[in-house]
Amino acid sequence: MQLDWTTSLLQIVNFLVLVWLLKRFLYRPVLDVIARRREGIEKALNDAREAETRAETLRQDYERKLAEQDSAQAADMARLGDELAAERSRRMAKLDAELAAEHERQLALVEKQTADAGRKAGDAARAAALNFVSHLLGRLSGAELDSRLVDMLIEDLATLPAEQLEALHDAAAAPDASLQLTTARPLSEADQTRLLSALNDALGRSLPMTKQIDPSMQSGLRVGIGPWMLAASLADELVFFRSGARRAC
Repeated sequence: MQLDWTTSLLQIVNFLVLVWLLKRFLYRPVLDVIARRREGIEKALNDAREAETRAETLRQDYERKLAEQDSAQAADMARLGDELAAERSRRMAKLDAELAAEHERQLALVEKQTADAGRKAGDAARAAALNFVSHLLGRLSGAELDSRLVDMLIEDLATLPAEQLEALHDAAAAPDASLQLTTARPLSEADQTRLLSALNDALGRSLPMTKQIDPSMQSGLRVGIGPWMLAASLADELVFFRSGARRAC
């Protein structure tokens, strides 16, 4: 077999032309397409990485905000619990104070009612005692009691303070001075004589006497000397006893 150099050379030229054509019109565009695809893939990968980074950042932000919200809610709940406990304590303290005040008020009311009841019972007892004493002394009144009351007045005259005795002397020294004798019933001559003698001795002079009967006195006598009054009567003593009992209440 003989080698045809012309044919071989033409084949080599054809091959080179084919290679040049492939390189120019096929291989380079393919490389460009591959390069563009690679750039697109890399860009897509970069975008995916950036999206993943943003997503991770968003996730972390969300978790952080969620944790902060949970913490804030827990703090709010704790603060609300403290406020509720404080409000409950305040209201319980107010209720305790109101109950204590109401208890004190009720206790004071009961004490007042008890005191009023005791005072009314005491008043009723004193009134009953006064009525009993008045009735008893009224039954005991008579000439004998009148005589004893005359003795009492004579004894009081002997023990009068100097100021009162001087005032009686001044009243007796008046030009129109007189004695006004008021009794529950007429005195016996002996009692009247003893009384007049004691009055004259106490006043240092003898004065005319007018007499008057007042049955409401029950027993005893009153002697008026000018503006002054000497008394030893059952009615006056009962009035004094009643007024003293009322003051004692």
